[in-house]
Amino acid sequence: MSKLSYRMLFISGAPAGLLGLEELFNALYDAKITPDDGDVGNILLQGVRKHNYIPKPAIKDYLVVLKREYENFYSARATGKPVKPYNYGTWRGYPREQIPWFPTVSSELCNGCGACLDLCAHNVYARAEDGKVIVVEPFNCVVGCCFCKSVCTPKAILFPSQELLNEYRPKI
Repeated sequence: MSKLSYRMLFISGAPAGLLGLEELFNALYDAKITPDDGDVGNILLQGVRKHNYIPKPAIKDYLVVLKREYENFYSARATGKPVKPYNYGTWRGYPREQIPWFPTVSSELCNGCGACLDLCAHNVYARAEDGKVIVVEPFNCVVGCCFCKSVCTPKAILFPSQELLNEYRPKI
């Protein structure tokens, strides 16, 4: 059995590591299943469940993220260029996906002003359909950076404590 791809996604406000996502997306694309197909959501969920556990309360959140990811994959692959899994790099020798440093945005507090979108050059945020800001690429966030939090007037952006990073610093 060949080794499955591994990809970290941000689902329900937390990172979720998924096995076999690249293989699933390629199989769907090869089967000519488009992101607009009516049953694509169920197909994605069934495919992901072959190698991963999806908690029942999070199914809707998984569905939203999986559809978005497949749509991005499909669009990129339709250009004819091969799609390679994204490499987030490392921080102090640790794979970036293993560092739990990323923002969360409170949808109750966010007023959609977009100050964080204007400030962050790393495509961590995007605007949701309701106009509020959401985190779409948490592992693009620079470890230790929290400038976006300081420009958020309604205080909707939260980060873990800086002390968390001590676990990843060299011991002297």
